[in-house]
Amino acid sequence: MSASKRPGARPRAHARLDDRTAFAYDLEAANYDDDASKYGKRRRSSRHGFANCNQFLNTLRALFAPTSRVNVARLCCAIAVTVLLAQVASKSSETASPTRVGTELDLGLLQVEPPKGRRGEALAPSATKRYAKSADDLRRTNGGYSSGAPRNRAKLIPRIVHQTFKSRGTLTEKDKAMMQTWRAQNPEWEIRFYDDEDCTRFVQEHFPDYYDAYAALVKKVERSDFFRYLVILKHGGVYADIDTECRKPLDDMIDAKDTLIVGWENEFESDAKAYSRHFVRRRQVLNWAFAGAPGHPALLAVAEHINAGAKRVFTKASNRNTLERTGPGAFTDTIMSHFEGLRTGGKTFWNVRVLPKVVLGTHPLGEEGVSQKHPDVVIAHRYSGGWKKKTGWNGKRRWYDHIAILWHSIMSDLPAYREKLAARDEHFQMPLVDPKREYPVTALWEPAFDLMTPLVGTMEENDASSKSEHRSAEGYWLTLYGRPKVVTHSPLRAGQNPAEILFAGLERHAGKHIPERAVFIDIGAGLGYYSNAAASHGDDVYSYEWDETLLANFKTSVEYNNFGDHVKISADLGELKSGEAFRDMLLKTKKIDAMRIAGRGYEMDILDGFKMFVAAGDFPMALLLEMRPALIEASTKHSTEDIIAMFQYLWSNGYTDIGHVGPACDGRGVRKIKTKGLKSQFENTAWCRIDIASVKGVLSAMSEDEFETIIMFSDRH
Repeated sequence: MSASKRPGARPRAHARLDDRTAFAYDLEAANYDDDASKYGKRRRSSRHGFANCNQFLNTLRALFAPTSRVNVARLCCAIAVTVLLAQVASKSSETASPTRVGTELDLGLLQVEPPKGRRGEALAPSATKRYAKSADDLRRTNGGYSSGAPRNRAKLIPRIVHQTFKSRGTLTEKDKAMMQTWRAQNPEWEIRFYDDEDCTRFVQEHFPDYYDAYAALVKKVERSDFFRYLVILKHGGVYADIDTECRKPLDDMIDAKDTLIVGWENEFESDAKAYSRHFVRRRQVLNWAFAGAPGHPALLAVAEHINAGAKRVFTKASNRNTLERTGPGAFTDTIMSHFEGLRTGGKTFWNVRVLPKVVLGTHPLGEEGVSQKHPDVVIAHRYSGGWKKKTGWNGKRRWYDHIAILWHSIMSDLPAYREKLAARDEHFQMPLVDPKREYPVTALWEPAFDLMTPLVGTMEENDASSKSEHRSAEGYWLTLYGRPKVVTHSPLRAGQNPAEILFAGLERHAGKHIPERAVFIDIGAGLGYYSNAAASHGDDVYSYEWDETLLANFKTSVEYNNFGDHVKISADLGELKSGEAFRDMLLKTKKIDAMRIAGRGYEMDILDGFKMFVAAGDFPMALLLEMRPALIEASTKHSTEDIIAMFQYLWSNGYTDIGHVGPACDGRGVRKIKTKGLKSQFENTAWCRIDIASVKGVLSAMSEDEFETIIMFSDRH
């Protein structure tokens, strides 16, 4: 901002904001519109500065009094005192903390220009490297969704947490304990608290054009919803309900160029199932916690929706009406509309990332099997209070309804019973679903990328393998966890998921021989988690996927992430079985570094084609197999003896460091096997080891319904 430009009146709340000017103008206004001082909350650092200034003036008066005899000496003393006081003032400003929650405002780190793409257009961070790292650091970093950027790195989303409750006096000890987790995990962040009166004044002062709609909202929860969108639209930062806990530092979740981060709450395979669980969308974004940069157009859009529909009756069910008017229904529609604009109309500075359920959307009761004790949880919603009325869904329950619920609970078919009731409910209504719509999920990987997933229950069963829950619900699993499905008794620790083991082990086994651009083959790529993960490290990827729905979503992900220069996709399974595809790859690449085979029953045929590599003397350093013997036998008539023979062939050709994880490993327990030469990649992990003598036992222990993940490292490369 130029020195002559005086920040004055703010733009009208309903004005259409230009991508760049709105962002810059809002930051300028924010620097001068400190809510803390407006609400009578003096800033501690200002008091320190004023006191130090007085001390300095008094010192000068004393030093230059008329009774002075040695002015030169006194001048030297004055300079020394000035330097000392300056150091004290600097230290005080760095360490000062607000006397009350939410009194400090610092947007100094936000003067950042929008990133540029190859042709000069603004790009979403999901299509670029989100932070500056050296080539060595960028390659082969283990999994996770954090940026890995320094904690003090400038971010477009300011380091402010906003929380609100009806009054300070009504906060319980439990509430205060949860609030404290935000301070403990984010010591460099400012925490702001607003009571109901603060919220009202905020809307009056900053969004007067929305105030009538705000005041017209009957329910306090609806006004709270409206306020949370507006406060992030105005100042940016993170909004979090008062009954949430922060489990990990926010700086680990928010990348430098993120402008909006939200989370999936759930998805359902039918409208009736979603309705029976009191959701208003089959795939729903939560609004109890989200992060945004000031001026984000998606937040403006949801504010416009609420302003236009503050008195509208969306449905006669009171609770659902709230969810549609100001809650997750409105928020979900806005987020998806904004994403569609990014995907089809070109990426802009105003990006959006939608995190999997495990990060922000877990439930204390372990809804959908996702525990709040999972290591990937960043924000845990504890549901200590409730705004929903029992009669607000579909009226008051009668006595025989309670008996029916008790009976079906005993019979263990309560979800199905509720789904039938939902379909007969007079208030039943759900928006139409486009079965071909692609929903974004930010994968838990570093650097982060986005995957496009189909809505669960919309995939056609194109082949025998699609009847497996592992394949047809692949997108559902990514929505929950942000990673491919691995069935284990307990979640794998950081660094032990299959992709992390594969790529980290690849570098360790290769030593200094790994090229700048390694070659990775992904057979049965599915929605493309492994392919995009390899491409994010700059590797060359050759992918094969033959399911039409998965292939369409996979291609969209590659395009959206801007990985087209790295990922080549084919749908011809027959070429793999015959070995022609491997022959072509040998001519193009002369070698491969790692390969994943998820053949959905055709693993043996694909491995027969893979023998061409071995015959040519080329030994990929790492092989990852997703295997289910029962499906192999059903699909290709290969017997267990054939599978054992294939393991013996691979073992004899140097693949002797083998580990597996899944139901068979859980059943056997972790096995320790002595390895000659290199230290095993599976030491000190939850993975079980395999040697040639134990292959038959491992195969017999594998589940008929779930895949076992096996990784092999070669000692002959």
